[in-house]
Amino acid sequence: MKRPKKSTVIKIALLVALPLIALWSFPRALGILLPALSPFLGLTSVLTTRTVGITLLAVLPMTALIVWMRRFFCRFLCPVGYVSETCGKISPQPWRGYLRLPRLGQGVALFTLGGAFSAVPFFLFLDPLALFIGAVGTATYWAYGLCFAGVVLISLLFPGLWCARLCPLGACQDLAVDLKDLAVGKWSGKPVPAGNAGQVPRRIFLGVCGGAATATLVNHLQVTGESPSLLRPPGAADELTMRALCVRCGSCVRACPETILHPDLTPPDLTGLLLPVVRFKTGHCLDDCARCGEACPTGAIACLPVAEKNERKIGLARVDQEACLLSREIECGICAAVCKRGAVVEAFSKDSYTASIRIDTDRCNGCGACVNICPPRAITIMADTHD
Repeated sequence: MKRPKKSTVIKIALLVALPLIALWSFPRALGILLPALSPFLGLTSVLTTRTVGITLLAVLPMTALIVWMRRFFCRFLCPVGYVSETCGKISPQPWRGYLRLPRLGQGVALFTLGGAFSAVPFFLFLDPLALFIGAVGTATYWAYGLCFAGVVLISLLFPGLWCARLCPLGACQDLAVDLKDLAVGKWSGKPVPAGNAGQVPRRIFLGVCGGAATATLVNHLQVTGESPSLLRPPGAADELTMRALCVRCGSCVRACPETILHPDLTPPDLTGLLLPVVRFKTGHCLDDCARCGEACPTGAIACLPVAEKNERKIGLARVDQEACLLSREIECGICAAVCKRGAVVEAFSKDSYTASIRIDTDRCNGCGACVNICPPRAITIMADTHD
Protein backbone atom coordinates (compact mmCIF):
# COMPACT_ATOMS: atom_id res chain seq x y z
CA MET A 1 0.00 0.00 0.00
CA LYS A 2 1.26 3.46 -0.90
CA ARG A 3 1.93 5.79 1.98
CA PRO A 4 0.15 9.14 1.57
CA LYS A 5 2.34 12.22 1.26
CA LYS A 6 2.67 14.55 4.23
CA SER A 7 1.05 17.34 2.22
CA THR A 8 -1.91 15.09 1.48
CA VAL A 9 -2.41 14.32 5.16
CA ILE A 10 -2.29 18.04 5.98
CA LYS A 11 -4.86 18.82 3.28
CA ILE A 12 -7.22 16.15 4.58
CA ALA A 13 -6.82 17.45 8.14
CA LEU A 14 -7.68 20.97 6.99
CA LEU A 15 -10.55 19.61 4.93
CA VAL A 16 -12.08 18.12 8.06
CA ALA A 17 -11.12 20.89 10.50
CA LEU A 18 -12.47 23.87 8.54
CA PRO A 19 -16.02 22.50 8.13
CA LEU A 20 -16.04 21.53 11.80
CA ILE A 21 -15.15 25.08 12.82
CA ALA A 22 -17.79 26.49 10.49
CA LEU A 23 -20.44 24.05 11.70
CA TRP A 24 -20.04 24.90 15.35
CA SER A 25 -19.53 28.62 14.73
CA PHE A 26 -22.38 29.13 12.26
CA PRO A 27 -24.68 26.07 12.48
CA ARG A 28 -27.65 27.86 10.93
CA ALA A 29 -25.66 28.88 7.84
CA LEU A 30 -26.05 25.37 6.44
CA GLY A 31 -29.68 26.11 5.60
CA ILE A 32 -28.38 28.35 2.80
CA LEU A 33 -24.85 27.04 2.23
CA LEU A 34 -25.68 23.45 1.28
CA PRO A 35 -28.36 24.24 -1.34
CA ALA A 36 -26.17 27.05 -2.68
CA LEU A 37 -23.26 24.70 -3.35
CA SER A 38 -25.29 21.70 -4.50
CA PRO A 39 -27.77 22.31 -7.34
CA PHE A 40 -28.95 18.71 -6.93
CA LEU A 41 -29.93 19.42 -3.32
CA GLY A 42 -31.28 22.90 -3.97
CA LEU A 43 -33.36 22.11 -7.05
CA THR A 44 -34.82 18.95 -5.52
CA SER A 45 -35.78 20.86 -2.37
CA VAL A 46 -37.52 23.56 -4.41
CA LEU A 47 -39.48 20.97 -6.40
CA THR A 48 -40.47 19.00 -3.31
CA THR A 49 -41.52 21.89 -1.08
CA ARG A 50 -43.07 23.93 -3.93
CA THR A 51 -41.42 27.08 -2.60
CA VAL A 52 -39.45 29.53 -4.71
CA GLY A 53 -37.36 31.80 -2.54
CA ILE A 54 -33.83 32.35 -1.36
CA THR A 55 -32.99 28.67 -1.90
CA LEU A 56 -33.56 28.94 -5.64
CA LEU A 57 -31.60 32.19 -5.83
CA ALA A 58 -28.73 30.56 -3.95
CA VAL A 59 -28.58 27.72 -6.48
CA LEU A 60 -28.22 29.96 -9.54
CA PRO A 61 -24.56 31.12 -9.17
CA MET A 62 -23.19 27.59 -8.76
CA THR A 63 -25.40 26.37 -11.61
CA ALA A 64 -23.92 29.05 -13.86
CA LEU A 65 -20.37 28.00 -12.97
CA ILE A 66 -21.21 24.35 -13.62
CA VAL A 67 -22.67 25.15 -17.04
CA TRP A 68 -19.60 27.25 -17.86
CA MET A 69 -17.12 24.52 -16.88
CA ARG A 70 -17.99 20.84 -16.76
CA ARG A 71 -17.87 19.52 -13.19
CA PHE A 72 -16.66 22.83 -11.80
CA PHE A 73 -17.76 21.88 -8.30
CA CYS A 74 -16.09 18.47 -8.50
CA ARG A 75 -12.80 19.96 -9.67
CA PHE A 76 -12.43 22.75 -7.16
CA LEU A 77 -14.84 22.50 -4.24
CA CYS A 78 -16.13 19.00 -3.51
CA PRO A 79 -14.71 17.65 -0.21
CA VAL A 80 -16.06 14.16 -0.83
CA GLY A 81 -14.42 14.11 -4.25
CA TYR A 82 -11.08 15.06 -2.74
CA VAL A 83 -11.33 12.36 -0.07
CA SER A 84 -12.39 9.83 -2.70
CA GLU A 85 -9.49 10.79 -4.97
CA THR A 86 -7.00 10.55 -2.10
CA CYS A 87 -8.31 7.13 -1.11
CA GLY A 88 -7.90 6.01 -4.71
CA LYS A 89 -4.26 7.08 -4.71
CA ILE A 90 -3.44 4.91 -1.69
CA SER A 91 -5.51 1.96 -2.88
CA PRO A 92 -3.36 -1.21 -3.00
CA GLN A 93 -4.98 -2.65 -6.14
CA PRO A 94 -6.79 -0.06 -8.25
CA TRP A 95 -9.62 -1.43 -10.39
CA ARG A 96 -10.45 0.46 -13.55
CA GLY A 97 -13.22 -1.80 -14.78
CA TYR A 98 -15.80 0.74 -13.61
CA LEU A 99 -15.24 2.64 -16.87
CA ARG A 100 -17.34 -0.04 -18.58
CA LEU A 101 -20.24 0.48 -16.16
CA PRO A 102 -23.19 2.74 -17.02
CA ARG A 103 -23.48 6.14 -15.34
CA LEU A 104 -25.77 5.07 -12.53
CA GLY A 105 -25.50 8.50 -10.92
CA GLN A 106 -27.49 10.06 -13.75
CA GLY A 107 -30.29 7.57 -13.22
CA VAL A 108 -30.25 8.23 -9.48
CA ALA A 109 -30.31 12.01 -9.98
CA LEU A 110 -33.09 11.99 -12.59
CA PHE A 111 -35.18 9.48 -10.63
CA THR A 112 -34.85 11.68 -7.54
CA LEU A 113 -35.75 14.87 -9.40
CA GLY A 114 -38.76 13.11 -10.89
CA GLY A 115 -39.84 11.87 -7.48
CA ALA A 116 -39.58 15.43 -6.17
CA PHE A 117 -42.55 16.43 -8.34
CA SER A 118 -44.66 14.11 -6.16
CA ALA A 119 -42.86 15.12 -2.94
CA VAL A 120 -40.83 11.90 -2.66
CA PRO A 121 -37.19 12.62 -3.69
CA PHE A 122 -35.99 9.06 -3.21
CA PHE A 123 -32.18 9.33 -3.14
CA LEU A 124 -31.63 12.90 -1.97
CA PHE A 125 -29.62 11.64 1.01
CA LEU A 126 -26.84 10.58 -1.41
CA ASP A 127 -25.90 14.19 -2.08
CA PRO A 128 -22.14 14.30 -1.35
CA LEU A 129 -22.27 17.52 0.65
CA ALA A 130 -24.97 16.11 2.90
CA LEU A 131 -22.87 12.96 3.38
CA PHE A 132 -19.79 14.98 4.28
CA ILE A 133 -21.56 17.34 6.70
CA GLY A 134 -23.23 14.40 8.39
CA ALA A 135 -19.89 12.63 8.75
CA VAL A 136 -17.80 15.43 10.24
CA GLY A 137 -20.44 17.52 11.97
CA THR A 138 -21.82 15.34 14.74
CA ALA A 139 -19.19 13.22 16.42
CA THR A 140 -21.68 12.21 19.12
CA TYR A 141 -23.86 10.36 16.63
CA TRP A 142 -21.54 8.10 14.67
CA ALA A 143 -24.41 6.72 12.59
CA TYR A 144 -24.51 9.91 10.52
CA GLY A 145 -21.14 8.93 9.05
CA LEU A 146 -22.14 5.46 7.81
CA CYS A 147 -22.97 6.52 4.24
CA PHE A 148 -19.81 8.60 4.01
CA ALA A 149 -17.82 5.61 5.27
CA GLY A 150 -19.40 3.61 2.45
CA VAL A 151 -18.12 6.16 -0.08
CA VAL A 152 -14.62 5.91 1.42
CA LEU A 153 -14.73 2.11 1.23
CA ILE A 154 -15.87 2.20 -2.40
CA SER A 155 -13.06 4.64 -3.20
CA LEU A 156 -10.46 2.37 -1.61
CA LEU A 157 -11.66 -0.75 -3.41
CA PHE A 158 -12.70 0.83 -6.72
CA PRO A 159 -10.88 4.16 -7.23
CA GLY A 160 -12.87 6.64 -9.27
CA LEU A 161 -16.12 4.66 -9.20
CA TRP A 162 -18.00 7.03 -6.89
CA CYS A 163 -17.16 10.27 -8.68
CA ALA A 164 -17.37 8.97 -12.24
CA ARG A 165 -20.36 6.63 -12.05
CA LEU A 166 -22.33 6.94 -8.80
CA CYS A 167 -22.38 10.52 -7.46
CA PRO A 168 -25.75 12.20 -8.24
CA LEU A 169 -24.33 15.72 -7.89
CA GLY A 170 -21.60 14.96 -10.43
CA ALA A 171 -24.22 13.45 -12.73
CA CYS A 172 -26.34 16.61 -12.49
CA GLN A 173 -23.35 18.67 -13.57
CA ASP A 174 -22.78 16.43 -16.60
CA LEU A 175 -26.45 16.67 -17.57
CA ALA A 176 -26.42 20.46 -17.27
CA VAL A 177 -23.43 20.75 -19.61
CA ASP A 178 -24.93 18.24 -22.06
CA LEU A 179 -28.15 20.25 -22.20
CA LYS A 180 -26.17 23.46 -22.71
CA ASP A 181 -24.23 21.87 -25.59
CA LEU A 182 -27.48 20.74 -27.21
CA ALA A 183 -29.05 24.17 -26.86
CA VAL A 184 -25.98 26.04 -28.12
CA GLY A 185 -25.58 23.61 -31.00
CA LYS A 186 -29.15 24.06 -32.20
CA TRP A 187 -29.02 27.84 -31.78
CA SER A 188 -25.68 28.27 -33.56
CA GLY A 189 -26.20 25.56 -36.12
CA LYS A 190 -23.08 23.70 -35.05
CA PRO A 191 -23.17 19.90 -35.30
CA VAL A 192 -24.05 18.09 -32.07
CA PRO A 193 -22.41 14.75 -31.21
CA ALA A 194 -24.67 11.97 -32.42
CA GLY A 195 -24.76 10.32 -29.00
CA ASN A 196 -26.00 13.45 -27.27
CA ALA A 197 -28.58 14.51 -29.83
CA GLY A 198 -31.16 11.92 -28.86
CA GLN A 199 -29.83 10.12 -25.82
CA VAL A 200 -29.73 13.03 -23.37
CA PRO A 201 -33.36 14.19 -23.83
CA ARG A 202 -34.54 10.58 -23.86
CA ARG A 203 -32.56 9.76 -20.72
CA ILE A 204 -33.92 12.81 -18.90
CA PHE A 205 -37.49 12.06 -19.95
CA LEU A 206 -37.37 8.42 -18.88
CA GLY A 207 -35.59 9.13 -15.58
CA VAL A 208 -37.85 11.99 -14.50
CA CYS A 209 -41.05 10.25 -15.58
CA GLY A 210 -39.97 7.03 -13.89
CA GLY A 211 -39.29 8.85 -10.62
CA ALA A 212 -42.53 10.83 -10.79
CA ALA A 213 -44.60 7.73 -11.55
CA THR A 214 -43.01 5.73 -8.75
CA ALA A 215 -43.44 8.59 -6.27
CA THR A 216 -47.08 8.97 -7.25
CA LEU A 217 -47.61 5.25 -6.68
CA VAL A 218 -45.89 5.44 -3.29
CA ASN A 219 -48.10 8.38 -2.31
CA HIS A 220 -51.19 6.50 -3.43
CA LEU A 221 -50.32 3.29 -1.62
CA GLN A 222 -48.89 5.11 1.40
CA VAL A 223 -46.11 2.53 1.66
CA THR A 224 -44.51 4.62 4.38
CA GLY A 225 -47.32 5.20 6.82
CA GLU A 226 -47.63 7.65 9.64
CA SER A 227 -45.73 7.09 12.86
CA PRO A 228 -48.12 8.46 15.50
CA SER A 229 -45.80 7.65 18.40
CA LEU A 230 -42.90 9.74 17.06
CA LEU A 231 -42.47 13.43 17.78
CA ARG A 232 -40.99 15.52 14.97
CA PRO A 233 -39.57 19.06 15.19
CA PRO A 234 -42.07 21.92 14.80
CA GLY A 235 -42.60 22.68 11.14
CA ALA A 236 -41.60 19.20 9.98
CA ALA A 237 -43.16 17.96 6.75
CA ASP A 238 -45.67 15.14 6.75
CA GLU A 239 -44.16 11.76 7.54
CA LEU A 240 -43.83 10.46 3.97
CA THR A 241 -42.27 13.68 2.66
CA MET A 242 -40.08 13.99 5.74
CA ARG A 243 -38.55 10.56 5.20
CA ALA A 244 -37.73 11.34 1.59
CA LEU A 245 -36.68 14.99 1.94
CA CYS A 246 -34.47 14.68 5.03
CA VAL A 247 -30.84 14.05 4.00
CA ARG A 248 -29.77 12.90 7.49
CA CYS A 249 -27.09 15.58 7.74
CA GLY A 250 -27.70 16.25 11.44
CA SER A 251 -27.85 20.03 10.99
CA CYS A 252 -31.05 20.37 13.01
CA VAL A 253 -29.63 18.21 15.81
CA ARG A 254 -26.55 20.40 16.08
CA ALA A 255 -28.54 23.64 15.92
CA CYS A 256 -30.93 22.82 18.79
CA PRO A 257 -29.76 24.74 21.89
CA GLU A 258 -31.76 22.50 24.25
CA THR A 259 -30.43 19.25 22.69
CA ILE A 260 -33.92 17.78 22.47
CA LEU A 261 -33.45 16.63 18.86
CA HIS A 262 -31.88 13.22 18.34
CA PRO A 263 -31.37 10.93 15.34
CA ASP A 264 -33.76 7.99 15.42
CA LEU A 265 -31.61 4.85 15.69
CA THR A 266 -34.53 2.49 16.33
CA PRO A 267 -37.24 3.51 13.82
CA PRO A 268 -40.31 1.38 13.01
CA ASP A 269 -38.73 0.70 9.60
CA LEU A 270 -35.48 1.54 7.82
CA THR A 271 -36.95 4.51 5.92
CA GLY A 272 -37.09 6.39 9.21
CA LEU A 273 -33.47 5.74 10.18
CA LEU A 274 -31.66 8.84 11.49
CA LEU A 275 -34.67 11.12 11.10
CA PRO A 276 -34.81 13.76 13.86
CA VAL A 277 -37.08 12.92 16.78
CA VAL A 278 -37.92 15.07 19.79
CA ARG A 279 -37.09 13.73 23.25
CA PHE A 280 -37.66 15.94 26.26
CA LYS A 281 -34.86 14.58 28.43
CA THR A 282 -32.66 17.66 28.68
CA GLY A 283 -34.98 20.58 28.00
CA HIS A 284 -37.91 21.82 25.95
CA CYS A 285 -38.60 23.65 22.69
CA LEU A 286 -37.89 27.32 23.39
CA ASP A 287 -40.55 29.80 22.34
CA ASP A 288 -37.94 32.22 20.97
CA CYS A 289 -36.05 29.64 18.89
CA ALA A 290 -36.55 28.35 15.34
CA ARG A 291 -33.00 27.19 14.66
CA CYS A 292 -33.85 23.68 13.46
CA GLY A 293 -35.84 25.04 10.53
CA GLU A 294 -33.17 27.64 9.76
CA ALA A 295 -30.46 24.98 9.68
CA CYS A 296 -32.38 22.48 7.53
CA PRO A 297 -30.97 22.62 3.97
CA THR A 298 -33.88 20.89 2.23
CA GLY A 299 -37.11 22.14 3.78
CA ALA A 300 -37.82 18.88 5.57
CA ILE A 301 -38.23 21.21 8.55
CA ALA A 302 -39.76 24.47 7.36
CA CYS A 303 -37.88 27.69 8.06
CA LEU A 304 -40.56 29.64 9.89
CA PRO A 305 -40.75 32.90 11.85
CA VAL A 306 -40.70 32.25 15.59
CA ALA A 307 -44.35 33.22 16.02
CA GLU A 308 -45.49 30.81 13.31
CA LYS A 309 -43.18 28.07 14.59
CA ASN A 310 -44.85 28.29 17.99
CA GLU A 311 -48.21 27.55 16.37
CA ARG A 312 -46.94 24.29 14.85
CA LYS A 313 -47.72 21.40 17.17
CA ILE A 314 -45.02 18.95 18.19
CA GLY A 315 -47.64 16.98 20.09
CA LEU A 316 -50.02 17.31 23.01
CA ALA A 317 -49.33 17.10 26.74
CA ARG A 318 -50.90 14.19 28.60
CA VAL A 319 -51.17 14.03 32.38
CA ASP A 320 -51.03 10.84 34.42
CA GLN A 321 -53.53 11.88 37.06
CA GLU A 322 -52.58 9.05 39.41
CA ALA A 323 -48.93 10.13 39.42
CA CYS A 324 -49.73 13.85 39.75
CA LEU A 325 -48.96 15.28 43.20
CA LEU A 326 -52.32 17.05 43.31
CA SER A 327 -54.10 13.69 43.27
CA ARG A 328 -52.20 12.85 46.45
CA GLU A 329 -53.29 16.14 47.98
CA ILE A 330 -49.76 17.56 47.76
CA GLU A 331 -49.67 21.20 46.75
CA CYS A 332 -47.92 21.74 43.40
CA GLY A 333 -49.11 23.31 40.12
CA ILE A 334 -45.62 24.21 38.91
CA CYS A 335 -46.46 22.93 35.42
CA ALA A 336 -49.25 25.49 35.08
CA ALA A 337 -46.88 28.22 36.23
CA VAL A 338 -44.24 27.53 33.56
CA CYS A 339 -46.65 27.17 30.63
CA LYS A 340 -46.43 30.46 28.73
CA ARG A 341 -49.36 29.57 26.48
CA GLY A 342 -51.79 28.97 29.34
CA ALA A 343 -52.42 25.45 28.08
CA VAL A 344 -51.85 23.79 31.47
CA VAL A 345 -54.67 24.65 33.84
CA GLU A 346 -55.17 23.77 37.49
CA ALA A 347 -58.86 22.90 37.76
CA PHE A 348 -60.74 22.67 41.06
CA SER A 349 -63.66 20.29 41.55
CA LYS A 350 -66.33 21.44 43.98
CA ASP A 351 -67.79 17.94 44.11
CA SER A 352 -64.64 16.13 45.26
CA TYR A 353 -63.05 19.26 46.66
CA THR A 354 -59.79 18.37 44.91
CA ALA A 355 -57.62 20.01 42.28
CA SER A 356 -56.28 18.41 39.11
CA ILE A 357 -54.30 19.40 36.04
CA ARG A 358 -56.11 19.79 32.74
CA ILE A 359 -54.65 20.44 29.27
CA ASP A 360 -56.21 22.93 26.87
CA THR A 361 -55.63 21.07 23.61
CA ASP A 362 -56.27 24.19 21.52
CA ARG A 363 -53.46 26.10 23.22
CA CYS A 364 -50.95 23.29 23.80
CA ASN A 365 -48.27 23.00 21.12
CA GLY A 366 -46.29 20.23 22.82
CA CYS A 367 -43.25 22.37 23.62
CA GLY A 368 -42.43 20.17 26.63
CA ALA A 369 -41.81 22.97 29.14
CA CYS A 370 -44.06 21.19 31.63
CA VAL A 371 -42.42 17.78 31.19
CA ASN A 372 -39.07 18.20 32.91
CA ILE A 373 -40.36 20.62 35.54
CA CYS A 374 -42.87 18.07 36.85
CA PRO A 375 -41.41 16.47 40.04
CA PRO A 376 -43.02 13.02 39.60
CA ARG A 377 -42.70 13.11 35.78
CA ALA A 378 -46.44 12.76 35.42
CA ILE A 379 -46.61 14.66 32.11
CA THR A 380 -45.63 13.29 28.71
CA ILE A 381 -45.95 14.68 25.21
CA MET A 382 -47.82 12.46 22.78
CA ALA A 383 -48.12 12.92 19.03
CA ASP A 384 -51.32 14.72 18.08
CA THR A 385 -52.93 12.36 15.58
CA HIS A 386 -55.74 14.86 14.94
CA ASP A 387 -53.45 17.73 13.91
